[in-house]
Amino acid sequence: MNKLLTLVGFLGLGLFGFKAEDATAQESRRFFTFTPITEIDFNKALNTNFNAHFVTNIPDPTKLEKSFESIEKTYNEWEKELAKRELCNSPRCLTSFEAHYPTLDLYLFYILDNHYTKASFVIASTNEMASGYRRFRGSFGVMSIDGLWVGLEREGSDNYLQIEICKSSKNGVWPLFTFDFHGLDINGEEKTPMFWADKNTIYIATREYDQVENDHLFKYYALEFEY
Repeated sequence: MNKLLTLVGFLGLGLFGFKAEDATAQESRRFFTFTPITEIDFNKALNTNFNAHFVTNIPDPTKLEKSFESIEKTYNEWEKELAKRELCNSPRCLTSFEAHYPTLDLYLFYILDNHYTKASFVIASTNEMASGYRRFRGSFGVMSIDGLWVGLEREGSDNYLQIEICKSSKNGVWPLFTFDFHGLDINGEEKTPMFWADKNTIYIATREYDQVENDHLFKYYALEFEY
């Protein structure tokens, strides 16, 4: 593993073209490390990842319909306006079922926005909202075995890693914190560009623009945090 870059809130160190001042945490006292790793390390951890098991097929379609009805009550004015722009009668046309996490009793739904997908969660056994009126960052989203959700926001420009981490339990889903990296972009060419390596570590494949070579560099990082 390469040299460790430790970020405690907001530091001014540089590493391989990535600067610590290009990263900000939602809470200035939140401890996290952002460490370069090799492609070999990335692929090895992918084979033993800490992602939650999920299924995408629900035998009883009526359960999903009830979940859609629960989400319908939470649509905000922006989503309603966007639906009109897309010539839809309801934001339901922007909403799709993505996954069922059986061990966490959660359904994941995505709601489209202009540039990224927003995540919304429903309790599978009751069809009640787990995330309420909240919307979470959802692009390239991944759930951990322990019920931690990580997703990206891709608004405005695609060259930022804007990461949000959330916690789920039988009481619902709520945000923990965000990490916004300016100057890094996720490598969408990877089949699995982001995954949980363990209970508090995310591995990320990135694409960084090299102005000297006028080309993209493909790098891999481990984001470890305390919660």
